[in-house]
Amino acid sequence: MSEKPRRTLSARLMIWLVVGLIGIGLVAGTFVYTERPAFCKVCHEMQPYYDAWATGTHTDVSCVDCHVDPGLTAQFLHKFVALKEVWDHFTTKPTFPSLSVEVPDARCITCHETVEADIGNGLTHAEHAKKLACQQCHASAGHTITFAALDAAGILRSGSQQGGALVVGESLSVKGAHSALAGHKIVTCSNCHDMAQAPCSTCHKPPANHFGADCKSCHKPSVAFKDAVFDHPRLEEHSYRSFPCGDCHPNGFASASCEKCHKGGAPQDD
Repeated sequence: MSEKPRRTLSARLMIWLVVGLIGIGLVAGTFVYTERPAFCKVCHEMQPYYDAWATGTHTDVSCVDCHVDPGLTAQFLHKFVALKEVWDHFTTKPTFPSLSVEVPDARCITCHETVEADIGNGLTHAEHAKKLACQQCHASAGHTITFAALDAAGILRSGSQQGGALVVGESLSVKGAHSALAGHKIVTCSNCHDMAQAPCSTCHKPPANHFGADCKSCHKPSVAFKDAVFDHPRLEEHSYRSFPCGDCHPNGFASASCEKCHKGGAPQDD
């Protein structure tokens, strides 16, 4: 073989090597770029989800950390799932909410290997974890979407409830009637528990020597504690509302004492 054909072959190999390296670089760059949260909002229907994530508490966590299993293999295979989503973007009109997104516990545990053991008032995390997936109680951990945001983006599904907040990721339905207590701040417990029917003591532990066990008789969620009122039995010649409860009930609601004002005991001639 002459020197010229050898040079030609070497040049061709070099060209193909350069083309191959450029191709690998493009594929790798595309792979890395499409893993970033900023890529998700390229599709306009993802903008409300991106905005909610960007203003949430998980901005140090990438979308794929929750929505794709860890590892290069899982992330590569997910690209084919993403291609279907791209196809749907161009051939259909995606609308939301879509309650089919599932986040397995394993993805949560990657960052949250340990959690606070005692939630409070006997509500232990371990007992809940035995029966429920993380997603059921922490569905809005990554981003909380409102129906208003979906409507503003033009992607609200017809027939969806207007107003209020949509807990994204609530794919695992919970059986039973769930209701919040009027005036009470929004808590995730009401996703599973009928809050309006539950006694206050389920979540709130009354202070020592408190005045009664029925919190609702004095306290209303929409009224500050200092303005709490209740139907006290009428006491002749005693303006009981001008005295702190503890003056007459130093040991709690079940007992009463007159000695705060009447040192020798209750008057005998009243």
